[in-house]
Amino acid sequence: MDIKKLSLELAAISMIADAAKKRKDELRAQLQEQMDGIGADRVKAELDGETIAYVTTSKPKFKWTVTNERKFVQWVMDNCANELVTTVRESSREVILDKFNLVDDLVIDPNGEPVDWLVGNTSEPYLVTKFHSDGREKLRDAFLSNAIDARKVLELEI
Repeated sequence: MDIKKLSLELAAISMIADAAKKRKDELRAQLQEQMDGIGADRVKAELDGETIAYVTTSKPKFKWTVTNERKFVQWVMDNCANELVTTVRESSREVILDKFNLVDDLVIDPNGEPVDWLVGNTSEPYLVTKFHSDGREKLRDAFLSNAIDARKVLELEI
């Protein structure tokens, strides 16, 4: 497959995935409302009389939420200080680390001193699909008019 066809199919799949997520969220909300209405926590999904899946409402999980971090830290300090960890504020990490330099394979701090506790690396590149102004609409129209066959894009047998 050539690069133009690959990029078109990736854009098409991105559009389908976005639309599918939106529809999935809508269906979840509608189904949950109906399940709540009849007091059900599980329902079968059937196709031609055959069960193909079950949709279940997950059980609620209890979770604490700390509303005052300072008071919580003070309580931990007073009651179990060995659980405290000194750390650099997340908001400051990037600003501080941006002051270091990588020279060959050596990390140099802002004072010109080499450090052995820091390494630098480059992330792997990845593809991002950004639709041109009306690109989604054009793709949708292409699907609806069968100019692009969704079954072929999704590699479904025809």
